[in-house]
Parts: sequence; structure tokens; C-alpha cells
Amino acid sequence: MPRVDRRTVLRAVAGAALTAGCSTGTQAPFGPTGIPTLEPSVPRTSARQPSGPSDPQASQDARKLLAWLTGLPQRDAKRVVSGQQIGPEARADYDRMFVGLARRTGHRPALIGVSYDGYWKDGIVPVLIDHWRSGGVVAMDLHLPNPFLAKVDPEAYRIDSAVSKPDLTALLADAKPSDARTRWRTNLDKLADVFEELSDAGVTVIFRPLHEANGLWFWWGHDMKTQNSASKELYRDIHDHMTKTRKLHNILWGFAPAKPWNAPRMKYYPGDDMIDIMGPTIYENTIRFGLRDQTDDISDMLAAARPMALLELGSIEPYDGSWDTAGIIETIRTRYPFLTMFNCWRSWPGVKMSLVDVSNADKLMNDPWIVSAENIDWRT
Repeated sequence: MPRVDRRTVLRAVAGAALTAGCSTGTQAPFGPTGIPTLEPSVPRTSARQPSGPSDPQASQDARKLLAWLTGLPQRDAKRVVSGQQIGPEARADYDRMFVGLARRTGHRPALIGVSYDGYWKDGIVPVLIDHWRSGGVVAMDLHLPNPFLAKVDPEAYRIDSAVSKPDLTALLADAKPSDARTRWRTNLDKLADVFEELSDAGVTVIFRPLHEANGLWFWWGHDMKTQNSASKELYRDIHDHMTKTRKLHNILWGFAPAKPWNAPRMKYYPGDDMIDIMGPTIYENTIRFGLRDQTDDISDMLAAARPMALLELGSIEPYDGSWDTAGIIETIRTRYPFLTMFNCWRSWPGVKMSLVDVSNADKLMNDPWIVSAENIDWRT
């Protein structure tokens, strides 16, 4: 049977949440004027200003990249990093989604995104290294199968929204031995091996583990019955394992919640000491957030004073290629100029979402605000 893309399931779960009467954010996303203010409703304080990367031993390139991202909103041009997610057939995807887009628009996306999941292939790493060496940026998310299941199923990162979530504290470094803990920590070390290979090649990775934890659809996510999860504790454990145990310092750490259908975006925020980049995910034909006490308010994320990025971005129906991607940069320019990056999700059978498959990508990639692989300058 063909693989069902996780977006299909996510939208089905979201629909179920609406029916069940969860907190869905179905009101108008903006205030009475229709235009959000940029003033956060949560005060910024000096205590929340980042003093540097969350990893005190972060590599020189990691520090330089983070400083560059932090300064992008102060620019007059080249201030929003364009990105594209690829799949496990990395070389073919790169040729189609990056090189193919360049044939059409003159530009490749500056950021390449990839999922570390049950479909991971050895051929992915060389593609990431090549993109990095051409001046690009690399991002990775985590879709590891549910370690509480004995049978290895690469699709098992999803879970029925009504099913109780497992106790994530059983996976921590100091938890008592169990089959689930062994499976999880074995997979975590395999991931660390990938980071080490990338580190040896000089590659810094923007990493967003346990993303969308405030939703019901992943095994590490929010539990409908208890209204809780130990996702925060597991995130901190992953951070410690990579930076302290495996001594990997080529990672910038991202926090990527979903829309607050089931729980607030910041409910499972692991702490300012863990996070370098804030990256909410959004699937809308037009980017929409609320600010200053409006519906779908992200001011609490802005108050963390980290670079804000759309590390997972896509459209909703129709999926026929008519999504006007020029609207991405226009909406950022007119309403959300604090956003520094976007990473478009990839197409799958019956759904056109990759930049190369949708409309007005030429206008998007040639906009003066866009950072592409051809004009990226973080190393200069």
C-alpha cells in the first residue's frame, strides 16, 4: 500500500479535535482591524535575552549562523531564508526541488530540510554536506517510530489522538532499564552518529526534535486524558545526550509547536537554556498568527527573544499547484517582519506543495527580501 503522508493524518486529527470541542482557534485570527500589532503581549525582560547558543560549547559556525539569523530582521533586504523539505530519496529530490527550481526561477532555496525517521537512508548525508558546502543551511526534524512498540514500524511516530500517550520519563537517561528505553537510546545514538558525520564535514544543523508536542497526533505529544506530557523533560534529555554525552556542538536547537488546537504552543517549551530558534509550524494558504491577546496569539513565543522561523510551512486545499507562494514573502513583509526563515514541506502523490510544483515561485524566489542559495551571506 502507498505510504500515507503525515499531513493527511494531522489534518484528520485536527478535524476530530474540532468535532470533540477542543481549543481550536476557530475564531478570526486577527483583531477588529484585521491587522495584528507587532507588540508582544508578554513583556520582554533582560533575563530572557539570549547570551549565546544554548550549548555553551557550540562550534564557531553554529555561533556565527545564529548571530546572522538573529540580525536578519534589521536588514533592508535579503532577510528571509527560503527553504525546502526533501525526502529519503535525497539526491533525486534535490535535483528536482532545488536544481529544478533554479532552472525555473534562477534560485535554489537557501535551507534544506530533512526528517530523521524510519525511512532514513545513508545517501541523505552527502546531499546535506554538498548543500552546506555551497553556502546553504541544513535543518532536521525527528520522526522516530514509537519505541514503546516492539514491532518496528516507520509510520509509528503517529498515534491515535484518543489513545493514552506513553510515559516519556521511561526513556530518560536515568530511567530504569526497559525494552522501550533500550530501543529509544539505541536510535538516539544512531542519530548522534549522523550528527557526528555532519560535524566531521563542518556542517551545522538546525534541529527540532519532538515538534508539535502540543498536538495529539504524535507518540511524544499532548495526552487528551491527562492534558499533559513529559515532552519537555525528554527534550532536555536529548539536548544533554547530544551536547554532553556525545559532545556534539554543531547543533542549533529549535522549538517547533503546532497550532494550539489541543494545548498552548508554549506548554512544552523546554526552557530558554535549551532553545536557540523558535519555529512554529503552519499549514495555511495565507500565513496567519494573532498577536497581543488575539486568537492564535504567538506573543509568548516572541517574548523568548529568539529568531522566529517557520520551520515547517505548507498549504491546505486545493492541492493542485495553485498555492500562491508569492504571498509568503508579502505576508511576512506586511504583517510578520520578525520572521527570519521558512521551510516548505514537500509534495506527495496527489498533493502539490513543493516550491517547484506551485504557483508564483519565481516571484517569491526573486523578491529582494528572499535569501536564496545564490545570495546567502552568513559566512562573509
